[in-house]
Amino acid sequence: MKFIWIISLLLSIALLPSAWAEPHQIVNLAFVDVDSAPFLMGRGDKVADPPGLAVELVQQAVTAAGYRLQLQRLPQLRMLKELEHGQIDGAFIFSYTGERAQLYAYPMNGSHPDSSQRVTHISYALYRLKGGSASWDGQKFDGITLPVGVNTGWVMSTTLRDKGLTVDDGGKGYPENFTKLKLGRISAYATLEPSADSYLKNAGLTDQFEKVGPPLQGKDYFLLFSKRFVTDNPEAARNIWQAVARVREKHEAALLRKYD
Repeated sequence: MKFIWIISLLLSIALLPSAWAEPHQIVNLAFVDVDSAPFLMGRGDKVADPPGLAVELVQQAVTAAGYRLQLQRLPQLRMLKELEHGQIDGAFIFSYTGERAQLYAYPMNGSHPDSSQRVTHISYALYRLKGGSASWDGQKFDGITLPVGVNTGWVMSTTLRDKGLTVDDGGKGYPENFTKLKLGRISAYATLEPSADSYLKNAGLTDQFEKVGPPLQGKDYFLLFSKRFVTDNPEAARNIWQAVARVREKHEAALLRKYD
């Protein structure tokens, strides 16, 4: 009788859903190796402490969904190439473009990215030297005689080129591009507003630069998965995206205060 009970127990365990059979699946995610405070803190290949608002949201979401997180920092272009080839499971944080959607998987609602499953929403702003000539009134640019700086690999490069501007996207992050602006190599710098404000405040540079006009645009930013990961683990991808939405709704306001 005892033998029959043991066999029944083993069969029951074998028939449990895969989520129970493998409760600690590791998900390998990456984010860029340049500072983008308050969302991604620090530079280089080490995860900072604290790591940033977006990092904490993703960490909490992966854990809440029942998975283990393996996290690394990579240069942006290398990270996207590894994501395309399925060498990493996912990467964050990225806005939506049709071109990217051909290569990577977004949380979708029909034919559009699902805004409810975004990691965060960020506005872009235009910065210039205080008293500079570059301007933006929400409709048109003026006083721009040199290229506009944009971080390497950012979609904003394409947006500005489509508006007829010349772009310099050779700088990886805030130190490089604000230095170019100070040295007169670019007329203005288009970048993420809260991150740039945080950098200027922490670097003691708020008296040297200023924002111009209204935001250039606002975008939702997402955790992307590789096409391979979603094909092999559709339930895991869905669970984590849904957990991102829940965690953001519950904790984003507190995290914004933490990183203010």
